[in-house]
Amino acid sequence: MTRITLHGMSTRLHRTLEDAAVRNGRSLNREILARLEASVRPRPVDVETLLHRIELRHATLGPIDLSPENVRRLRDEGRRV
Repeated sequence: MTRITLHGMSTRLHRTLEDAAVRNGRSLNREILARLEASVRPRPVDVETLLHRIELRHATLGPIDLSPENVRRLRDEGRRV
């Protein structure tokens, strides 16, 4: 098993993790491992929520002119579309 040492952990973070470990019935090490594992575990995507967020973002952009003339003009100005 790989060993790791954490440097620079604040006292506040250490206490917070210790408190969480006690609440969850874990050692400090197991609490940290559980949180790391949860942070890299793939999460299911809620497609409806994602589409809604995309629609909201798109609405704030306004119309985008991707005509060949405009793309050439932007390119000539050194901008990326």
